[in-house]
Amino acid sequence: MFCPKCGDYVKPRVERSITPTGELVIEYHCPVHGLLETEKRRIFGDNKSRVDGGLYVALEGIDGSGKTTQAAMLYEKLSAEGFQVVIVREPWVPAIKEFLYKHDLDVEAEVYLFAADRIILQREVVLPSLRAGKIVVSDRSVFASLAYQSSRGADQDFILAVNKSVRFPDVVVLLDLPVEEAMKRLSSRVAQTRFEDPGYMEKVRAKYLQLAEEYPEKFIVVDASKPPEEVNREILREIVSIVRSRIRSEPGER
Repeated sequence: MFCPKCGDYVKPRVERSITPTGELVIEYHCPVHGLLETEKRRIFGDNKSRVDGGLYVALEGIDGSGKTTQAAMLYEKLSAEGFQVVIVREPWVPAIKEFLYKHDLDVEAEVYLFAADRIILQREVVLPSLRAGKIVVSDRSVFASLAYQSSRGADQDFILAVNKSVRFPDVVVLLDLPVEEAMKRLSSRVAQTRFEDPGYMEKVRAKYLQLAEEYPEKFIVVDASKPPEEVNREILREIVSIVRSRIRSEPGER
């Protein structure tokens, strides 16, 4: 990509993010001069390939494990494969997200707020998309509450009870990463949250691995220390295998 300030072509650093409305934003940065170009994409594809009952895929892992990057890459690759894909991120409601990250709440209050946000997201986007036969790629899910809030002392049965009306993901991709490596990645962020304490993250990582053992039919554990493209190839291979067994096409299509 050409950088006017450098006067030459450079290999840009690519950053992917998801807006509160579910729009995929891709930013291309010059290593020296910063932002070069921003690309925005709709979350709904225009193709016709659908999946019976839809498929709800969640990416989970500690902060810094690459969930947002991998969710965006999975969205792009599945869309390119011809599937209808929707991408979402928890927390979903901007006001709830801001409140959660600004205030050090009682853990049970935190459980309720995350659940309320999750219910809104599911009613607005996730459930209608699944009924339409689309693939929903979610950056976090109810399993984030089971990992994070239980690591703060909330009882797992309490978390499940509060989330009793929530649809669980069909597939959970756990991006497993040592906390030391995650902290190195997080050090480049401008602002960090109260959820990014190393001791706390160790507990969360251990809980995620425990959940993977408790729900083996849902979890795919991936080594997130590998290069992003390699991690994505592994995820894509697993998800496409599941998706292809459930594909149906619109009348008149293939």
